[in-house]
Amino acid sequence: MVIPEKTLGEPPASVEPDNFSAFGARVLNQLSVSAWLPGAFLIVCAALLAWFRAKKVITLSGIDTYVEDNWVPLLVLALPALVMTTLITQAFAFESIRSLEGYWRRRGPASWWRSFCIWRKLRKKKALTSRFHAAQARAFHGARPTLLKRRISAAVLLAVEANVANVEPPPGISEEQLSQANDLEWWKSCKPWDSAKLLRLDQDLNEFPEDNRIMPTTLGNILRAAEDQLRNTNGDIEGFVMRHRHLVPSRVLAHHDQFRTRLDMYCTLVFVAATVAMASVPALWDLPAVDRMVVPLVLLVTSCVSYGAALSSARGYRTALRQIDNSVEDTHN
Repeated sequence: MVIPEKTLGEPPASVEPDNFSAFGARVLNQLSVSAWLPGAFLIVCAALLAWFRAKKVITLSGIDTYVEDNWVPLLVLALPALVMTTLITQAFAFESIRSLEGYWRRRGPASWWRSFCIWRKLRKKKALTSRFHAAQARAFHGARPTLLKRRISAAVLLAVEANVANVEPPPGISEEQLSQANDLEWWKSCKPWDSAKLLRLDQDLNEFPEDNRIMPTTLGNILRAAEDQLRNTNGDIEGFVMRHRHLVPSRVLAHHDQFRTRLDMYCTLVFVAATVAMASVPALWDLPAVDRMVVPLVLLVTSCVSYGAALSSARGYRTALRQIDNSVEDTHN
C-alpha cells in the first residue's frame, strides 16, 4: 500500500481515542439495522427455551420475578451476547438471500432438488400462461358487443380475436386492419371482473423471467425477473445501483434502501426461526409430547411468515429498481 505524502501546512489527521468506548462504537457502527431484529429474536428464543427447560413446562409464570431479582447479571450477559449474535447473523445475511433465491452450489441431492423445483416453477408458469390466454378469450368475448356498438369493423375484431388466441389472422385482412387491431385497447371495454382477473394473472406472470432463466424458488424468480427487465445495467447487475446512485433522486434511493434492508432482515429471520425450531426439539425433549411440539410449530410458522414478508419486500425492491432504471435512462436522454 502506498501512503501519500502529507501536504505542507496540512493539519494533522484526527485520531480516534483508543479506549473501550471508541472500540464499542466502531463495533456497533459495523452492524446493519437489518441484523438487529434476527439477533434479538435468537437471543430471546434461546432464553425462553432455557426457561422452559428449567421449569419443565411451557409457561412464563415467574419469569418477571426472576428478571427483577437478576436484572444486573442478565443485562451484563445479554448486551455482549446480542452484539455477538447480531454480528453472526449479519455475516450470513447475503447468503440467506442467495439460498432463498435458489443459488444452491452443492452437487448431488441439492442439485437434483434444484432441478425438480425449476421444473415445477416452469410448469406453473406454463399453467398461468394457459389461464391468462383463456381469460383473455373470455374477456374479449364479453367485450365484443360493446366493441360492435363502437362501430369497430368485423375484420378488425377477427384480427384481435386471432391475436388473443395466439394464432395467425384469417386471410383477407389488410395491413391497415391488422395495425388497427394491434392499436385497439379492447380490454377497456370488457367487464370489470374480467379486467380484474386479467390484471391478477398478468401480475403473476410478470414475476417469472424467461423460460431459460427460471429459478427454483418464488423469491429467486421475482428478483431475477426484476433484474432482467432493467435496461441500463451494461451487463453488470450487481453494481448497477452503486454506479448510478448519484443520478437517482433521494426519495427513490430511500425507497430502495428501505426495501433492501427489509429483504435482508426477513431472509435472515427465516433461517434464524428455522434453526431455533430444530434446536428446540432436543432442548424441550423432557417435556410432555404436546408441549414439546408447541414451540417448534410456532417457530416454523414464524419462519414461513418471514418468507412471505421477504416476498413482499422483494416486490417493493423490484419497484425501486425499476424507478432507478427509469431515472438513469431519463438522465442519459
